[in-house]
Amino acid sequence: MVQFLPLNLVHKSGFTLGRLAYPLLKSRRNVALQNLRYAFPGMEETQRRQIAFRSFQNVSATFLELLWYPNFTKAGIKQRVHIENIELLQQLQEKKKGIIFLTAHYGSWELATQAVTVYSDAPVCTIAKPQSNLLVDRIITRWRELFGLKIVAMGISVREILRTLQEGGIVALAADQSAPKESVAVMFFGRNVPTFQGPAIFSLKTGAPIILGCTVRQENGNYTMRFVHVPSDDLDDVSDESILELTRRQVQMTEAIIRQNPEQWMWMHKRWKHAQDQTEIA
Repeated sequence: MVQFLPLNLVHKSGFTLGRLAYPLLKSRRNVALQNLRYAFPGMEETQRRQIAFRSFQNVSATFLELLWYPNFTKAGIKQRVHIENIELLQQLQEKKKGIIFLTAHYGSWELATQAVTVYSDAPVCTIAKPQSNLLVDRIITRWRELFGLKIVAMGISVREILRTLQEGGIVALAADQSAPKESVAVMFFGRNVPTFQGPAIFSLKTGAPIILGCTVRQENGNYTMRFVHVPSDDLDDVSDESILELTRRQVQMTEAIIRQNPEQWMWMHKRWKHAQDQTEIA
């Protein structure tokens, strides 16, 4: 049904779906509000509720856009997502060391990766957790791979990531979700929380630069994205200290982006479930 709708109506329908989901999905709403209390302790509760409500709308719109994927074209994605400084991607590609593209569950993370794929001539791969329903997983994977993106399942991801970087390709990762509790803890919105170190390890071992980019949803349903280079020239080894520092840098830069438009991040995810400080906030 979604695929029969014009794209602008898909965007509006997603916001309507989010408006309905917010009061119905009580447990997820409570997670979002608790996360916002941790992240913005000085904010008024009414403002936190407004951010949570709009976050539900944004996630719902992103979900419906995924269902609409078979109608997209490469030109349509370029029209939908405007990259403000595509020249940074092109300059880094000239080094032929590959690129690690980091994004977050912010705006439309699905279209962020697709935009990098259609704007670049290099091979692009991303890691995706398989859906429990195999039929659904095959359908979504087929949609995601329509424009050249390669979906890599967890388990064989390390080998494929290294191959892609060695070929001068791009590895797209969303590293902002909860990591295993034994992972290194990095400060995120004022709390030490386990964080994935994979991007930093791959960057330091291969020399591939890290760029960060998140799509920002506009009122008309289109997106803008600006790349930011995560500096690492002063980290010339693969020590634990260098890995931690590079991880810290990309997390701080991700947080800065989220703070600009917090309603566009996926607050209903349990990002702080393994945080070192589990004190409840009223």
